[in-house]
Amino acid sequence: MDVFFVISGFVITPLILRIFTYQINGKGRLSNLKYFYMRRFYRLAPALAVALTISMVIIFLFGPIDYHENFTQQGIATLLLSGNFGAYKYSGNYFLPEINPLNHTWSLSVEEQIYIILPLVLMGFLHHRKPTVVRIAVVLGSISVISFVSFMFPAILQPVYSSVGIESGSNFSFYSPIERIWQFTIGGLGYLLPNRYHSQKWKILKSINFVGIITVIIILFSPIYIDLKVSSVIASLISLTLIVFKSLDALPEILISKLEWLGYRSYSIYLVHAPLFYLAKKSLVTQIGNGENRIVQTIIAFIASIVLGALIYSKIEKRYRHSGKNDHSSLKTVVVALVLTFVIPFSLFAGINTGAKKNYWGLDRSTSQPPYAGALDPKCIRDSPTGPPCVYTNLGASKSVLLLGDSHAGHISQAVVDAAINSNWNAVVWARSGCHVHFQSVKKIKLPNSCLSMNNQMKNWVLMNRPKAIIISHYMRSSYSQSNLRNALLELQSIVPNILLVENIPIFPDKKDFMVGRPLVMSAYQPPKSFKRSDMDMSEKNASDQMAGWAIRNNISTINFDSLFCNKEDCIRYSGSDWLYRDNNHLSVAGAELTVPQLTHFLQQF
Repeated sequence: MDVFFVISGFVITPLILRIFTYQINGKGRLSNLKYFYMRRFYRLAPALAVALTISMVIIFLFGPIDYHENFTQQGIATLLLSGNFGAYKYSGNYFLPEINPLNHTWSLSVEEQIYIILPLVLMGFLHHRKPTVVRIAVVLGSISVISFVSFMFPAILQPVYSSVGIESGSNFSFYSPIERIWQFTIGGLGYLLPNRYHSQKWKILKSINFVGIITVIIILFSPIYIDLKVSSVIASLISLTLIVFKSLDALPEILISKLEWLGYRSYSIYLVHAPLFYLAKKSLVTQIGNGENRIVQTIIAFIASIVLGALIYSKIEKRYRHSGKNDHSSLKTVVVALVLTFVIPFSLFAGINTGAKKNYWGLDRSTSQPPYAGALDPKCIRDSPTGPPCVYTNLGASKSVLLLGDSHAGHISQAVVDAAINSNWNAVVWARSGCHVHFQSVKKIKLPNSCLSMNNQMKNWVLMNRPKAIIISHYMRSSYSQSNLRNALLELQSIVPNILLVENIPIFPDKKDFMVGRPLVMSAYQPPKSFKRSDMDMSEKNASDQMAGWAIRNNISTINFDSLFCNKEDCIRYSGSDWLYRDNNHLSVAGAELTVPQLTHFLQQF
C-alpha cells in the first residue's frame, strides 16, 4: 500500500489543485470543491458498491460462517468511509493469518479520508487567488514532515487516539490517515517538481531505473524480513523516484502496454481480489483433498481477480467514472446514486450481520461454538491486541499471579482467575493471540513490532510489580525456535523465581471441521465427541515435551493437562452437556474449568 499512496498522491494532487484555479465551470472554490468530491464519488463508489455486493454473495454462500459477522461489520465500516477503523477494531493486526476478507479496504478508506481532509486543509493555507507552486510545495512539505514524524513515533498521537477510543496508537499506526498522508503528499511534491522545472531534462541511467524497479519488487514481495516502517519508507522513496524519473519507460514496450492495461483495471482488481483469495485459502467448499496445499485454488483466485476486475472496469468504472463532470446533477440523480451505491449494500450487510447473530434462523446447522474465556469479561478483553492487562483483585490478598502468553493463555484465563480466588491471590491476565513471549526480534519467528512492544511493556510491569508467580502458556510448534522462549523464561525467572510453564493440551485431529461454521451451501458436520488416542494429532507433542524437559532442568515448573481429557485409549472433548473444546486445540470455558484444581495446587505451594 505504500506504493499505492505515493502513486495516488502524484495522480490526485493536480485534481485537488484545480480547486484553487477558478477554472472549473467558471465558478469559485466551494463549487470547485463540490465538483472534486462529486468526481471522486463517481470514480470510486459505483465499482465499490458492485464489488462489495459480489463479495457479499460469495462470502455468504461459500465462506466460513464463523466470520460472517466480522465480514459484514467491516463491510459497513467501508461504506461509512471508515474501513481503516473497522480493520483495527475487528481484525487488529493486518498480517495475522485469520484476516477479514474485506480488511484490504482499510487503504481505500484512508484514501477517501485524505480526499476529504486535504483539500479543506489546503483551503485554509492557500488564501491567494492563484497560489504559487512554491507556496503549495511548502504546505505539502510541512504536512509531509508532521505526518512522517508521527508515523515514526506513533506515541506522539496517543492522546489524540485515546480521545476517540483507540487504546494503542502503535497498533493503529498502520491504519492511520494521519500517519499515511506523508506518502500521499510526497507523491504530490513529486508532481510539482517536474512541473516547476519543466524546461529541464530529468535523465537517469537505464541501469539505475532497473535497480530501482527491482528494489521495490524485492521489498514488496520477497520473504526477506525488513522492519515494517523501514520498508515503508524505502518503498515510498524509491516509488517516488521511479515516478518522477519515469523509470518504467525503461521497460520493453510490450511490458509497458500490459502494465498500462493492468493499471487501468487495478482499482477493480484491488476491490475483488481479497475476498476471492480468502475463499481460495479458507473455504471448505474450495478444499481439495486434505486442504493443506491450496496453490491451485490460489492460482484460480488470481486469474478470477483479474477477469472479474476487468469486467467491473468495463461495465461499471468506464460507464460512471466521467459522470461527475456534470455538476448539475438533479436531486433524483443524487438520490438514485446514493441508493444504489450505499443504501442497498448497507442493507444487505446489515441483514447478513443480523442473520449471523441469530444462526440464520435455522439455516446454520453447525454446532454452536462454546465461549472463549479470553473474551469472557465484558469490562476487559483478556486476549487483547492493545492491553492493558486485566487485573482481578481479592479482598485481603497479598500475592499476585500473572498469566502470560497467546490465545492458549486466554483460554485458561478464567481458570487462573478462579484458582487465584481459591488461593486468595490476585490475578493478572496479559495475553494476546499470535504473540509469543519473546523480548527481542528473531529471524525464525517474525513477531510484529506490536507484539515485541507489548512483551517489553509486560516485562517492565513485572519489574515494577514483582508478582509472586508467573504462569506462561502458549502453543508450542515444532517449526518454532525454542531458544527465544527459553531466553524469555530465564529473564523472567531472574525477576520472579516461581514460574509455571503450561504444556500443550491434547490436540484433536479434525481441525478443518470441528467447531468450524461451515458454508451455508454445505451440510452440517456432526463432530465426534471422542477419538482414539492413536488418532490424535501428535505433530507438535515432541516440541512441547522438549520444551517441558528443558524447563524442568532449569528449575521451572511445568503442568500437563493430558490426564483431564485422555486415558490410555481415548481422548474426550464432551462431558455431560458441555463441549470441553471450542476448536481442535483451544479449551472452552467448561474445559478450562477442569484445570482449576491443578492450578490451585500450584499457587498454594507459595
